[in-house]
Amino acid sequence: MKKIHFDFHSIGTFINVVVICLAVIMGSVVVAEEYNTGSISLSIDNDGFLGSDRGYTNGLFFKFNSPSTIDIEKSSPMLLKTVGSWLSLHPQTKKNWGITVGQQIWTPADITSAVEGENDRPYTGFLFIEANISEFSADTANKYSFMLGAVGPDAFGENSQKSVHSLIGSPKPMGWARQIENQTVFNFAYEAQRLLSRSQGWRDKDFDSGLSARINVGNYQSEVALGSTFRWGTSLHESFASVGTMPGNYLDVSALSTSRSGQFYYLSVEGRYRFQDITIDGARPKHLFDVNTEHWQATISTGVVYYQESWGLAFSIITSTPDYEEDLRKYNATASLEVFWRT
Repeated sequence: MKKIHFDFHSIGTFINVVVICLAVIMGSVVVAEEYNTGSISLSIDNDGFLGSDRGYTNGLFFKFNSPSTIDIEKSSPMLLKTVGSWLSLHPQTKKNWGITVGQQIWTPADITSAVEGENDRPYTGFLFIEANISEFSADTANKYSFMLGAVGPDAFGENSQKSVHSLIGSPKPMGWARQIENQTVFNFAYEAQRLLSRSQGWRDKDFDSGLSARINVGNYQSEVALGSTFRWGTSLHESFASVGTMPGNYLDVSALSTSRSGQFYYLSVEGRYRFQDITIDGARPKHLFDVNTEHWQATISTGVVYYQESWGLAFSIITSTPDYEEDLRKYNATASLEVFWRT
């Protein structure tokens, strides 16, 4: 019988080849399973959640966010490709683009009175579309946006509020005849967020804190702002810069594009100097009393964010100091609910 000879060197080589092949296969699987998604979201801001109906009383926002990409110029619409080429974006950060369509409404405290009060905020409807480009890492974010819209009757604020109030049986607003007149609105915004610290917290959750700075340039609400955000929860390193303090941006879902799931609670504070506000300073039909933008303002917001692979939601409560000088109240509050689907 022929003796079988084992070549241990050949067997070792064979095993190495198998291991390498398995590693390549597993690596391919990991790459294939890497999570990256776009999103569609609907958010509603309303002070009725908190039992009031004055000041910033309603906001409705429909948003689309793209999946993350390294090269924004290859995966965005033509106009955003051009804008992306102008921006100083880091070549290795994850980047997103998005489109938001929204409507906001402001009213005085007493909407049942047809007579203008001395301290009344003007009725204002605002309708807009906004395009944005953002770049994110675990500790840095830069966000750019350009908004084009209109205030006045063409923004359909009166129609929206009267329809909703009729549907739910709320009092009919009586003062829309003296709303801010039609005017085209534009705004360019830049926001930077930087991580201060991130560490393990309690109950298997992490904790992080960050600083933010914003600037708005245009004829909508020109301002400069500084703020800070504190979060406690899971997957924080995958969702940095997902929290904001302004309507329509209390949650930035695009910052979650590569995070499969997570949850966190947050507290965010911001101080700002607002140079002008067209929802207050804009031209009105004949009226009795003028009101003026309050330049120094502050906002504090808190909320919870929860998301899974295919969906998520966020709920926030926001309290702000008065946005016009003649306001008799020391603060205004609203709540926001956002639901999003991950595509």
